[in-house]
Amino acid sequence: MSRAATVSTSPEASAVSRPDAGDSSRANVYKRLSSALAFPDLALHERATADKWPDEIAAEVAALPYRLRMHDLAWPAPDDYDEMQSEYIRIFQIGGRRGPPCPLHEGHYTRDRSHTLRHLIRFYNYFNFHPAEGVMPDLLSIELEFMSHLAGGGVSDEQSLLRAQRDFLKRHLSWLSTLSERVARSGPPRFYGSLVKLADRFVAADQQFIKTTLGGIRDA
Repeated sequence: MSRAATVSTSPEASAVSRPDAGDSSRANVYKRLSSALAFPDLALHERATADKWPDEIAAEVAALPYRLRMHDLAWPAPDDYDEMQSEYIRIFQIGGRRGPPCPLHEGHYTRDRSHTLRHLIRFYNYFNFHPAEGVMPDLLSIELEFMSHLAGGGVSDEQSLLRAQRDFLKRHLSWLSTLSERVARSGPPRFYGSLVKLADRFVAADQQFIKTTLGGIRDA
């Protein structure tokens, strides 16, 4: 059974330094969340049940250029791997007759999914990002992986890269707050409840951080 994370900080982003175009700390958190929100593999289950996950995510969050509240999050995952998979399927993939209570595809939270998909594909192609074949481009884990790709730098100049991250967060990850509310109502394992809540907080804080940073660059 996993223990609660011990990092206790403010939920808001506050710039402590001007980042480089490539920010490995932010890229690492996006990558970690992307991996954890994909269909659970045995490696994730083993880390979660062996108490490795809280330390891993806490260390990566602590390296961010701003503070993020985590003290109220706990990470107990189902002891049985099959149960963890079943809960993921129930909450995010199948659910009941009306479908999953908390779908992980952005298009379920927009008025026009086809427009959302086209816009995502243009974003991905422009920045030379290629999701795995057979995976819909609006899947949350793919969108978070793309943000890791952008935050890692090396694909554009600094201001353009930060503006792209700002725009992508605003246009394609604002639905995380709705997802977090739905997950809380679905009776999830604490692991997934905390995971989605952390993703929502991180995206909101990162959006504010980028906005503040772009303002500082313009004023420099």
